[in-house]
Amino acid sequence: MTPYLDVLGVDDNEQLALHIQQGDRAAETRFVHLYCDCVFAMALGRTRDRDAARELVDDVLMAVILALRSGAVRDRGHLGGFVHGTALNKIRGYFRKQRQWRRALRLQPASLATEPLDDAESQDRWRMAREAMAFLHDSDREILRLNLVEGLKPGEIAARLKLSPALVRQRKCRALRAIIAYASDRSANSYQARGMLRR
Repeated sequence: MTPYLDVLGVDDNEQLALHIQQGDRAAETRFVHLYCDCVFAMALGRTRDRDAARELVDDVLMAVILALRSGAVRDRGHLGGFVHGTALNKIRGYFRKQRQWRRALRLQPASLATEPLDDAESQDRWRMAREAMAFLHDSDREILRLNLVEGLKPGEIAARLKLSPALVRQRKCRALRAIIAYASDRSANSYQARGMLRR
Protein backbone atom coordinates (compact mmCIF):
# COMPACT_ATOMS: atom_id res chain seq x y z
CA MET A 1 0.00 0.00 0.00
CA THR A 2 1.50 3.32 -1.05
CA PRO A 3 1.30 6.36 1.27
CA TYR A 4 -1.60 7.81 -0.69
CA LEU A 5 -3.46 4.57 -1.40
CA ASP A 6 -3.09 4.82 -5.18
CA VAL A 7 -3.74 1.31 -6.47
CA LEU A 8 -4.20 2.28 -10.13
CA GLY A 9 -2.31 4.36 -12.64
CA VAL A 10 -3.39 7.85 -13.63
CA ASP A 11 -5.27 6.79 -16.77
CA ASP A 12 -7.09 3.95 -15.02
CA ASN A 13 -8.05 6.26 -12.16
CA GLU A 14 -9.43 8.78 -14.65
CA GLN A 15 -11.52 6.14 -16.39
CA LEU A 16 -12.83 4.69 -13.14
CA ALA A 17 -13.78 8.12 -11.80
CA LEU A 18 -15.46 9.06 -15.07
CA HIS A 19 -17.54 5.88 -15.13
CA ILE A 20 -18.68 6.46 -11.55
CA GLN A 21 -19.62 10.05 -12.38
CA GLN A 22 -21.69 8.71 -15.26
CA GLY A 23 -23.60 6.43 -12.92
CA ASP A 24 -21.87 3.13 -13.70
CA ARG A 25 -22.70 0.88 -10.71
CA ALA A 26 -20.18 -1.75 -11.85
CA ALA A 27 -17.46 0.91 -11.63
CA GLU A 28 -18.59 1.76 -8.10
CA THR A 29 -18.37 -1.91 -7.15
CA ARG A 30 -14.87 -2.11 -8.62
CA PHE A 31 -13.85 1.02 -6.71
CA VAL A 32 -15.07 -0.51 -3.44
CA HIS A 33 -13.18 -3.75 -4.11
CA LEU A 34 -10.01 -1.83 -4.94
CA TYR A 35 -9.98 0.43 -1.91
CA CYS A 36 -11.88 -1.28 0.91
CA ASP A 37 -8.89 -3.27 2.20
CA CYS A 38 -6.57 -0.27 2.10
CA VAL A 39 -9.02 1.96 3.94
CA PHE A 40 -9.77 -0.78 6.47
CA ALA A 41 -6.06 -1.26 7.20
CA MET A 42 -5.61 2.49 7.58
CA ALA A 43 -8.62 2.82 9.90
CA LEU A 44 -7.73 -0.26 11.97
CA GLY A 45 -4.15 0.91 12.40
CA ARG A 46 -5.35 4.18 13.90
CA THR A 47 -8.43 3.08 15.87
CA ARG A 48 -7.35 -0.43 16.97
CA ASP A 49 -11.05 -1.26 16.79
CA ARG A 50 -12.28 -3.63 14.08
CA ASP A 51 -15.94 -2.59 14.38
CA ALA A 52 -15.03 1.10 14.19
CA ALA A 53 -12.75 0.40 11.23
CA ARG A 54 -15.56 -1.35 9.35
CA GLU A 55 -17.90 1.59 9.94
CA LEU A 56 -15.20 4.02 8.82
CA VAL A 57 -14.70 2.03 5.61
CA ASP A 58 -18.42 2.46 4.84
CA ASP A 59 -18.27 6.18 5.62
CA VAL A 60 -15.11 6.82 3.60
CA LEU A 61 -16.06 4.86 0.49
CA MET A 62 -19.60 6.27 0.42
CA ALA A 63 -18.26 9.81 0.81
CA VAL A 64 -15.84 9.31 -2.09
CA ILE A 65 -18.48 7.72 -4.31
CA LEU A 66 -20.88 10.60 -3.66
CA ALA A 67 -18.10 13.09 -4.46
CA LEU A 68 -17.32 11.24 -7.70
CA ARG A 69 -20.98 11.09 -8.68
CA SER A 70 -21.27 14.84 -8.27
CA GLY A 71 -18.01 15.58 -10.09
CA ALA A 72 -16.45 17.13 -6.99
CA VAL A 73 -13.13 15.25 -7.32
CA ARG A 74 -10.75 17.50 -9.22
CA ASP A 75 -7.61 15.38 -9.52
CA ARG A 76 -9.24 12.18 -10.72
CA GLY A 77 -5.92 10.82 -11.95
CA HIS A 78 -4.77 10.46 -8.35
CA LEU A 79 -7.94 9.03 -6.89
CA GLY A 80 -6.00 7.36 -4.09
CA GLY A 81 -4.97 10.75 -2.78
CA PHE A 82 -8.60 11.79 -2.47
CA VAL A 83 -9.47 8.50 -0.75
CA HIS A 84 -6.52 8.99 1.62
CA GLY A 85 -7.56 12.54 2.50
CA THR A 86 -11.18 11.52 2.99
CA ALA A 87 -10.10 8.65 5.24
CA LEU A 88 -7.98 10.96 7.38
CA ASN A 89 -10.89 13.37 7.81
CA LYS A 90 -13.31 10.59 8.75
CA ILE A 91 -10.84 9.07 11.22
CA ARG A 92 -10.26 12.46 12.85
CA GLY A 93 -14.03 12.87 13.05
CA TYR A 94 -14.32 9.45 14.68
CA PHE A 95 -11.85 10.38 17.42
CA ARG A 96 -13.52 13.76 17.90
CA LYS A 97 -16.89 12.05 18.42
CA GLN A 98 -15.29 9.48 20.71
CA ARG A 99 -14.05 12.28 22.96
CA GLN A 100 -17.47 13.90 22.84
CA TRP A 101 -19.54 10.79 23.50
CA ARG A 102 -17.14 9.50 26.18
CA ARG A 103 -18.74 12.07 28.45
CA ALA A 104 -22.19 10.67 27.78
CA LEU A 105 -23.90 8.27 30.18
CA ARG A 106 -25.77 5.12 29.25
CA LEU A 107 -29.50 5.53 29.64
CA GLN A 108 -30.55 3.16 32.43
CA PRO A 109 -34.12 1.75 32.64
CA ALA A 110 -34.52 3.35 36.09
CA SER A 111 -33.98 6.77 34.58
CA LEU A 112 -36.93 6.44 32.21
CA ALA A 113 -39.81 8.74 33.11
CA THR A 114 -42.84 6.97 34.53
CA GLU A 115 -44.99 10.07 34.80
CA PRO A 116 -46.37 12.20 31.97
CA LEU A 117 -44.00 14.95 30.88
CA ASP A 118 -45.05 18.55 31.39
CA ASP A 119 -44.76 20.96 28.47
CA ALA A 120 -41.43 22.42 29.60
CA GLU A 121 -39.78 19.03 30.01
CA SER A 122 -41.18 17.82 26.72
CA GLN A 123 -39.79 20.90 24.96
CA ASP A 124 -36.40 20.34 26.62
CA ARG A 125 -36.26 16.80 25.31
CA TRP A 126 -37.22 17.85 21.81
CA ARG A 127 -34.52 20.53 21.91
CA MET A 128 -31.91 18.03 23.05
CA ALA A 129 -32.93 15.62 20.30
CA ARG A 130 -32.56 18.37 17.69
CA GLU A 131 -29.14 19.33 19.10
CA ALA A 132 -28.00 15.71 19.03
CA MET A 133 -29.17 15.35 15.42
CA ALA A 134 -26.78 18.14 14.43
CA PHE A 135 -23.81 15.97 15.40
CA LEU A 136 -24.83 12.94 13.38
CA HIS A 137 -23.24 12.02 10.08
CA ASP A 138 -25.29 13.47 7.21
CA SER A 139 -26.27 10.01 5.94
CA ASP A 140 -27.36 8.89 9.44
CA ARG A 141 -29.50 12.01 9.79
CA GLU A 142 -31.07 11.36 6.40
CA ILE A 143 -31.83 7.74 7.34
CA LEU A 144 -33.62 8.91 10.49
CA ARG A 145 -35.54 11.55 8.54
CA LEU A 146 -36.71 9.05 5.94
CA ASN A 147 -37.69 6.52 8.61
CA LEU A 148 -39.22 8.73 11.30
CA VAL A 149 -40.62 11.59 9.22
CA GLU A 150 -41.50 9.95 5.90
CA GLY A 151 -42.22 6.54 7.42
CA LEU A 152 -40.08 4.55 4.98
CA LYS A 153 -38.94 1.04 5.86
CA PRO A 154 -35.22 0.05 5.84
CA GLY A 155 -35.57 -1.67 2.47
CA GLU A 156 -37.16 1.43 0.93
CA ILE A 157 -34.50 3.68 2.45
CA ALA A 158 -31.77 1.35 1.19
CA ALA A 159 -33.13 1.55 -2.35
CA ARG A 160 -33.34 5.34 -2.23
CA LEU A 161 -29.84 5.83 -0.80
CA LYS A 162 -28.29 2.91 -2.70
CA LEU A 163 -27.21 1.17 0.51
CA SER A 164 -27.88 -2.33 1.82
CA PRO A 165 -30.90 -2.78 4.14
CA ALA A 166 -28.58 -4.24 6.78
CA LEU A 167 -26.40 -1.14 6.70
CA VAL A 168 -29.46 1.12 6.94
CA ARG A 169 -30.68 -0.75 10.04
CA GLN A 170 -27.20 -0.63 11.60
CA ARG A 171 -26.80 3.09 11.03
CA LYS A 172 -30.32 3.84 12.25
CA CYS A 173 -29.67 1.97 15.52
CA ARG A 174 -26.29 3.66 15.96
CA ALA A 175 -27.82 7.11 15.40
CA LEU A 176 -30.65 6.49 17.87
CA ARG A 177 -28.21 5.24 20.51
CA ALA A 178 -26.12 8.37 20.04
CA ILE A 179 -29.15 10.65 20.47
CA ILE A 180 -30.25 8.78 23.61
CA ALA A 181 -26.75 8.97 25.10
CA TYR A 182 -26.52 12.68 24.35
CA ALA A 183 -29.93 13.42 25.86
CA SER A 184 -29.11 11.31 28.92
CA ASP A 185 -25.80 13.09 29.43
CA ARG A 186 -27.38 16.52 29.12
CA SER A 187 -30.12 15.59 31.60
CA ALA A 188 -27.66 14.09 34.08
CA ASN A 189 -25.58 17.25 34.07
CA SER A 190 -28.56 19.60 34.34
CA TYR A 191 -27.60 21.22 31.03
CA GLN A 192 -24.44 22.71 32.59
CA ALA A 193 -22.40 21.34 29.71
CA ARG A 194 -24.23 23.39 27.08
CA GLY A 195 -22.05 23.57 23.98
CA MET A 196 -19.65 20.84 25.14
CA LEU A 197 -20.26 18.87 21.93
CA ARG A 198 -19.81 21.75 19.53
CA ARG A 199 -17.68 20.93 16.55
